[in-house]
Amino acid sequence: MEGRLTFPVDLGAMVQVRAFVIEFAARHAMAADERSRMLIVFEELLTNLAKYGYPNRLHGQAEITLQLDGTRLTIEFTDDGDPFDPLQVATPDLDAPLEERDLGGLGIHIVRTLADEVRYCRIDQRNVLQLSRRVALIKS
Repeated sequence: MEGRLTFPVDLGAMVQVRAFVIEFAARHAMAADERSRMLIVFEELLTNLAKYGYPNRLHGQAEITLQLDGTRLTIEFTDDGDPFDPLQVATPDLDAPLEERDLGGLGIHIVRTLADEVRYCRIDQRNVLQLSRRVALIKS
């Protein structure tokens, strides 16, 4: 069972993504907390892409593919932004006092934490981030 959304990375992107995720989760009887996790992941990815992915242009295009195989959800997030491998971002020191912590990196850490497996590659001038995890479904 698969769903796909292609969209411009602009101010209205999260509205489209939210509607897509809500519809996909409902169609596949995914638990509400799983839908919330997906929305957190996409909010972080879109925020980073919009802020840092297009330094020499206003915006680009992204694509989300969601695939559910039993209870295994695979998310593929593809964009045409500048090359960026989120797996190379250092894990923030969450035990350090706030005033000693480096800025940034927490959103990427959250995205990685919400997945069982994370992969990144660059294909045809596009970033491809694949996340997968076991999800809870609503029992009927």
